[in-house]
Amino acid sequence: MKDASRLPHWPRAMSEEMAAAYAGGISVATLRREVSEGRAPRPHHISGRRVVWFIEELDAWMDRIKGQAALTQPEQKQKTNSWAAAAAAAGKTSGQRRSPLR
Repeated sequence: MKDASRLPHWPRAMSEEMAAAYAGGISVATLRREVSEGRAPRPHHISGRRVVWFIEELDAWMDRIKGQAALTQPEQKQKTNSWAAAAAAAGKTSGQRRSPLR
């Protein structure tokens, strides 16, 4: 197959190799596994042995993956003030300062 990244646009119906490239550059084996496990869209037989994946279905699959990733990411912890963190690490409480005579 020609380098799919050089295409000016992606065709509406794609071969297995091109569909794998479109879906983030995964391998054909990964695409087949995802289809067999029911996560990726199933291919369509359009004539004889010609099998294609439609771009709309691949886009919907990628959108579902994106949505799942957003749901499973942990919430970001609130960043603490670096001075407060350093004081806590030194065992000092807030507002406690070192004596200027030391």
